[in-house]
Amino acid sequence: MGQYQTDALVLGVKNWGEADKIITLLSREHGKITATAFGCRRPKSPLAGALQMFNEVDIQLTKGNRLDTVRQASLKHANRTMSTDFSAMAYGAFVAELATNLAVEGFPQGDMYDKLLEVFDAFGSRNPRIAALAAAFQILEFSGMQLSYERCVRSGLDIEGDAFFSIQEGGALLPEMVQPDDKDIMEYPEAMRVFIGQLLKLNWLEKPAFKVSGSIMVQAEALLLGYLYSMFGKPMKSLKFIQQLG
Repeated sequence: MGQYQTDALVLGVKNWGEADKIITLLSREHGKITATAFGCRRPKSPLAGALQMFNEVDIQLTKGNRLDTVRQASLKHANRTMSTDFSAMAYGAFVAELATNLAVEGFPQGDMYDKLLEVFDAFGSRNPRIAALAAAFQILEFSGMQLSYERCVRSGLDIEGDAFFSIQEGGALLPEMVQPDDKDIMEYPEAMRVFIGQLLKLNWLEKPAFKVSGSIMVQAEALLLGYLYSMFGKPMKSLKFIQQLG
């Protein structure tokens, strides 16, 4: 069994057995990695401090048939806000879960990795709800599952003004292209299209210069969650954590 070393982001941590954990990682070179960290839950384990959610680590692993095994891990960067702010933690968990679902094992994920570094750092200075929404729309762009926001998926024509959005087809629809028997069609007002465009272009190193109404943000969230549900066939687990925030 070969050993390898890589920088990685901790996207998931699950208790296993009496003292072990199953860790989900994202690496630039290796994509998604699922590994066992034996003894990680023991107080004196050298792995315990590094293998926390949202941390960036320098990690050494051994290849396995089903799961790799963590041999060593040292902390490169910790996102302190994510461990002390429950709102940031909840919305950060949503972003991490989405990245986990979209990332591919053994396939380089450099773009997604670098984007998540920016996103997790930004949770300390931005509204977590807006940060998570922007991160989700941006991460979809690296997945091959991106949506069509500016062009009608049926006619290929540019969208102007208010329109509709097909969750099943993953894109905008001109009003005249909507059929009576269409399902999972939602309103797609111009204000929401502009807002999503701003989220896609959001520079994580700068403060956002736009404002959005609560109703438009709720509609944008409904569009995103509807599409993710249609793609994964089930709701995101992290949504329960977010709902507990009230």
